[in-house]
Amino acid sequence: MAIMALSAACAVAVTAPARAEQTPVEAAAKAAGLALHTGTATVNGVSIYFRDIGARAAEPVILLHGFPETGDAIAPAVAALGQRFRLIVPDLRGAGLSQRPSAGYEKKTVAADVKGLMDQLRIERAHVIGHDIGARVAYAFAVQYPERLLSLTVAEAFIEGLAGSAEFKQYAPTNPRTQHFALFARVDEATARYQGHEEELILSFMNSRSKSRRFVAADVARYTASLQRDGGLRAAFMNYAAFDRDAAFAASADTSRLSTVPALAITCRNPVGNTLQRQLEAAGLKNVKGVILDGCAHWIFE
Repeated sequence: MAIMALSAACAVAVTAPARAEQTPVEAAAKAAGLALHTGTATVNGVSIYFRDIGARAAEPVILLHGFPETGDAIAPAVAALGQRFRLIVPDLRGAGLSQRPSAGYEKKTVAADVKGLMDQLRIERAHVIGHDIGARVAYAFAVQYPERLLSLTVAEAFIEGLAGSAEFKQYAPTNPRTQHFALFARVDEATARYQGHEEELILSFMNSRSKSRRFVAADVARYTASLQRDGGLRAAFMNYAAFDRDAAFAASADTSRLSTVPALAITCRNPVGNTLQRQLEAAGLKNVKGVILDGCAHWIFE
């Protein structure tokens, strides 16, 4: 299954030596000898850049990145997954080479982008995998379009609106790992603070959540370029400004059709265990496997 292959791919990624330069997904696919098609699709009113990797007849896997990443976060896992699956790797709205609209960063809307991309590529059902912000998008996709899922994988995130949200919101302002939520949600303030300092922001953010490597500028060059593009920084912060609306959506969503969907919850080893697994199970999913990875603190692909 794709969810177990991803777990194995992540285990390889976190033990691999750090690279001198950040590898784009396209280069990773070519190096692995995989078929590669890139394009831009206009879906849900926004232009989304995507990579389509591997054999068209293989089971499709859609991989959704987080902050401050682009689809290039997936590059270390491309060779392992692409031998078995057809990989669809978009830059989510506002990131990478995709359009940066001024609104629409609620995760249910970003999930609709993903569904529209599937429609254009004539993919009926797929394994949907999301990390960080992408995990929230993946869950929003699942509750809206369960009939389009082969499986659901979420990694290294807290899904606002599910079990534990009240406690999370209470303690988030005092937790060094989550204090940025409130700052980034004040979009004008955060944009003014970090405009012109995007690389510094990314390195500080990623290194404060890293266990197995220390990132340098070359490692994050593509992420930096994404935030430096016109509107990129503001678009990234808009994801955080939408969290309260995301929570209201998730809390009221009907999960009855997800009860038997195969699901995987991935987290890096931490003192509180696999919160994502507990959230999915409390939401009514009955076919959930949890995996805890050693050697990482958040960045399971890098």
